[in-house]
Amino acid sequence: MFSRKPQTSPVEILSPLPEVFRSVLVSMYNGEPQLGSEGEPHSLDGVVRISREQGMWLYNLCRETRPKATLEIGLAYGFSTAYFLAAIHDNGLGCHTAVDPFQSHWHGIGRRQAKRFGMSDNFRFIEEKSQPALVHFADRGEIFEVIFIDGNHRFDDACVEFTLSAELCPMGGWIILDDMWMPAIRKAAAFVRSNRMDFEELKTPVSNIAVFRRIGEDIRPWYHYEEFFDPFDMRRLIRRLTPAFLRRRAKAIERCVRL
Repeated sequence: MFSRKPQTSPVEILSPLPEVFRSVLVSMYNGEPQLGSEGEPHSLDGVVRISREQGMWLYNLCRETRPKATLEIGLAYGFSTAYFLAAIHDNGLGCHTAVDPFQSHWHGIGRRQAKRFGMSDNFRFIEEKSQPALVHFADRGEIFEVIFIDGNHRFDDACVEFTLSAELCPMGGWIILDDMWMPAIRKAAAFVRSNRMDFEELKTPVSNIAVFRRIGEDIRPWYHYEEFFDPFDMRRLIRRLTPAFLRRRAKAIERCVRL
């Protein structure tokens, strides 16, 4: 008999966080109504969040790298903001910037998070679309050591957001693409993986993110292009082209191995 590894409870996952951050996040993950900018409680869309494991990965990354400036594209309810601010709180330094033109749709709940944590001085909110906001950051010469892209999830938008964010990312900095369960984001990650040699991809235990670290200058010639493929789509295509009797045999073997 094989013994199962004890699973970590949701509360235990968040235990490294300071109490004020932990209690707010527990309330949000439990689906409790949150106060909006007008002071009224609003229910949360249960789909619009990052997982606890993903949030703790962001928190630990920022604790280890101690960035002076972090950026996220897409604020919504402020789940990821809470983890960024918790790391800034524990590091004793840093400022977090969030870009979101649709905060009114989320009742201002995300924008209010920094005030709840008593960290308004460490938070900047930009109510603007990501593309002009990123250009404005570049015009001012701003850099961000950790950039979390979780905005518009269309393929072309994600590619543009990565390209513009790369201009703000210093050597050794990090750009993270969220929601790898979506084909458009997997395609964007595949493009970066194949075409941006100035970034290396790092594997993480969190399957829903693609993590890239800047390791050099972008010295591609103007005509550069490499084909890119989503491994998930390739596996699905191979399964589709495999004769049915072979698929059934593979499934039978897999069941025997599990037994």
